[in-house]
Amino acid sequence: MSSTTTMYLSWDKSLHTSLTLWDIDREFQDAYEAYEQWQARHRRTRSKWVCFGTKNRDDIVGKALSLGRQVQRVMEQGKEMFGARFEEGDSKCHAILSAQLLRLQYEIRQPLYDSVFSTTPLIPIDSIIMTAKSIRRACLTALREQYARLESPIFTPILPPPRFKVEFCPFADQLRKDLKESKTSSLRAKKADPHDKYDDRELCPHCDACISVTAHSGLPAYRCILFTSHIALDPLAKDDKATFACNSCYKTFDDSYAFLDHYFQKQIGSARSCLRLSVARSSSSWFLKEHFMESDPSLVEQCLKNCLMRESMRGRAHKKMKSQVTIREVRSSGSEER
Repeated sequence: MSSTTTMYLSWDKSLHTSLTLWDIDREFQDAYEAYEQWQARHRRTRSKWVCFGTKNRDDIVGKALSLGRQVQRVMEQGKEMFGARFEEGDSKCHAILSAQLLRLQYEIRQPLYDSVFSTTPLIPIDSIIMTAKSIRRACLTALREQYARLESPIFTPILPPPRFKVEFCPFADQLRKDLKESKTSSLRAKKADPHDKYDDRELCPHCDACISVTAHSGLPAYRCILFTSHIALDPLAKDDKATFACNSCYKTFDDSYAFLDHYFQKQIGSARSCLRLSVARSSSSWFLKEHFMESDPSLVEQCLKNCLMRESMRGRAHKKMKSQVTIREVRSSGSEER
């Protein structure tokens, strides 16, 4: 059971929203089956909770190990409203759902499999419940945000502007400085919902950005990494969700586990590491640049002019899209039948 093959996910690979949700639901079912095996091997026939006439506390874990009806309901609403476009999804939704699938495999299913064959009859109950609830919330939020994007389409540039620097939150900068000088920190953040002990969200003391403090089994200091890597919340932002940025490649992430896995791949120097990818890209680009500069410098100059012209045209198109008002006619089912 513990040797089950884990699906390899690539953040750059185009995925299908409904299929990824199916995979997440399947992983939840596998985790629940592992939990039932653990119960059969390690639980007593009649626990003290049953003797007292109280519902078994462990049943909370079983209830947590499911994707939930709300996610399915939003998926059905999206399919009814937008059809195949919602089923296929967009890149933002894909990135978040892929991160939740990876998180479910490593942070829930694998610990349960390990507990089944362990001689110690213990499972990290609180951690599993918190992670499962956080995964459900992330999936639900990703689908709702995708619904909003399709409902009110906004013109986005084909190519994002190049980023050479990231303005981290002042609290993140100060925390990083404290850790560098004293190796300790006085990280004080309040819970987003202090009445729910299974809610993993915390608020930045400076910008009030909401950080989902997700655990990553390969990064023990995951909480500190998230707080030292978040960008200051934009005062004009519509929500309070934190955005994280890599200080090597400047790529930004809306999902905390996706960012932590990016950080982890960089730390272990894997083939997916942004450091290895950037070295390969820079070496190849330098070779091309050197080759073209030696053969025909005017070609490089023309390329730069074309880029400038493209950016100007894109800016004008963006302003034009902003000035247009889209009117959409919605017909009732009754009128369609007539």
